[in-house]
Amino acid sequence: MRSLFFFILFLLTVPLPGLGQGPENYRFMPASLYSLSLPMEFSQNLMIIPVRVNQGETMRFVLDTGINNTIITELAGTDTVSLKFAREISVAGLGDGLPLEGWFSAGNRIVIPASEDGEENLICDSSNIFVLTTDHFQLTRQLGVRVNGLIGSGLFNQFLVKIDPETRIITLFDRDKVNLKRLTRSFQRIPLIISNGKAYADVILTQEDGSEITVRLLIDTGASLSFWISPEADSLISVPSKTIRSFLGQGLNGEISGSIGRINQARLGSFSFKKPLVSYPDQESLGGIMLGRSRHGSMGNDILRRFTVIMDYPDRSLYLKPNRFFGAPFTYNRSGMEVEKPIPTFPIYSVYSVIEGSPADLAGVREGDVIEYVNYTPVLSLTLDDINNILHGEEGKTVTLKISRNGESFRLKINLDVRF
Repeated sequence: MRSLFFFILFLLTVPLPGLGQGPENYRFMPASLYSLSLPMEFSQNLMIIPVRVNQGETMRFVLDTGINNTIITELAGTDTVSLKFAREISVAGLGDGLPLEGWFSAGNRIVIPASEDGEENLICDSSNIFVLTTDHFQLTRQLGVRVNGLIGSGLFNQFLVKIDPETRIITLFDRDKVNLKRLTRSFQRIPLIISNGKAYADVILTQEDGSEITVRLLIDTGASLSFWISPEADSLISVPSKTIRSFLGQGLNGEISGSIGRINQARLGSFSFKKPLVSYPDQESLGGIMLGRSRHGSMGNDILRRFTVIMDYPDRSLYLKPNRFFGAPFTYNRSGMEVEKPIPTFPIYSVYSVIEGSPADLAGVREGDVIEYVNYTPVLSLTLDDINNILHGEEGKTVTLKISRNGESFRLKINLDVRF
């Protein structure tokens, strides 16, 4: 899946300065619960869960272990939220970007319901919430489903958290009541490094020239990719000879660019991944954020989705058991164009980015084109995930689009990239 949002989340991984943020304490309701299972939705490799803030209507948040804060990025239509003790703040953007304007509020109640009408919930009465005044990132348009924000790593610091991509269920276990040995019997343990409420793991990469390097990566459920690594973090990191330019994400300064290439292998514990994709962001896209031995980059959901995952932050442990996705190929958007859904309730899809020199560009696709058919299938019967899966198709395949531009409709054929 595309690595659309990892830089959005990367911008907000550090605690916001001068706001007196204390720990977020979650609890089961009722307190007698031994575990709680929460529904989740997958969209473009990101996990979305229902969330209510201060008794408001149910909203939808991306579950993101790469950030500490809860962030509301978008309120639209009937979405409303009442915050406690909110005050306006400004957080400097990366590079030459304008400051990020918003509101900060402490001591809010967050409820994560186990079902729409159930009485079993996960509750936090001390949530710190940051609300963007402008929807910089347009998660709803780019995911194709309604998304109001991001919820961070707080609940991972208190519970055993089991994520099952096959059943699309997240189960939280009371650490004092669970039989850990029984729960993890068929799993492999990977040691974690916990710092500032976030988890890191060491991964061994076998690069194109056969050299090996151990990199420390943030475990980031808010990233849809497999790996991203900064070449500036270590002089031993080498970018593959065959790469493609790619749109990697959206930052305060606009689109984040970089390269995607394949390495020979990545190893996490005893698990090996053959020919995985690695994203290498341009240094200027990092806006001066320094990476090094303590962190070389991130590992995202295109790795985690291949396992049933149990995270135990207090014991510094990650438990993994391969699922049916384990052997799935690592794919990328071979077209060089990105598609969004401007109105989430209507099946309208438009092109919002085309990389110069890419197959889509050479075929004549332009930003703003409205897609009517994909491979002779009307978009009325397709989701945004369906379209992206087609653009991630086999190398050398042809994708036929019928598009509308300035009131005229015509067909274009895109020959999917065969670079690597």
